[in-house]
Amino acid sequence: MDTAGVELRPVLDEVGRINPFFRVEARAEEPGRRPVRDCTVEEARGRVADVRRSPAGPGGDPAAVEWRVAASLFHQGLATRLLSPVLAAGLCHGVLLDARAFDWRPGAPVELGTGQRTAARVRGGLVGVADWIEESVVTGVAARVAEALSEAGRVAPGLLRGNTAAALAGAVRVLGSDRPKVRADAESVARDLLARPALAGTGGYRGVDPEGLAVFRRTTCCLYYRLPGGGLCGDCALRG
Repeated sequence: MDTAGVELRPVLDEVGRINPFFRVEARAEEPGRRPVRDCTVEEARGRVADVRRSPAGPGGDPAAVEWRVAASLFHQGLATRLLSPVLAAGLCHGVLLDARAFDWRPGAPVELGTGQRTAARVRGGLVGVADWIEESVVTGVAARVAEALSEAGRVAPGLLRGNTAAALAGAVRVLGSDRPKVRADAESVARDLLARPALAGTGGYRGVDPEGLAVFRRTTCCLYYRLPGGGLCGDCALRG
């Protein structure tokens, strides 16, 4: 891909103001940081361990949080952080932000950065945006992390696919609420991606809410309800 074109830093700064899940820091090469796309089984285990400790609270028992529940929560949160800025850059600025260039520091809280300096412009309209999200995130980084998690422990691949779909729908909803001018386009991109093989059968839209935002319902459960004190998410399959 020819990345010559638009300077990315202003794009990252602008979309990063939407909320923390849209934030990616433009950074120079920094020792100790690794590409997220190269997530190893050991890194995946470490990330899940971090999540298990977090809900348990200070002095709590990580064993109270099932491994697969923590793996699911980690994956969905990361998928949201991968999808949100790529979606916003494509729809709000017409540029191709590459999630495969995102990096993080193992053992530290998940804060994404990128060494990508410029980006090519979107070609092919909304289909071009969907193609790029599918390539760089859905079948790219999010899928690779899901593979590492599946190798690291017992978590269903179908559940992780559902997490990616739910993360996409969540990113679309937040972007559509914050940027009403791109709401219809964002929902169109999501419907396109949900119909493609990588996400087919993971969920779909069911009407709109009072704010006019499309309502997504997934076909699998992220297992949040199995956390101590957890409940059902708004898009949960268990809601019927």
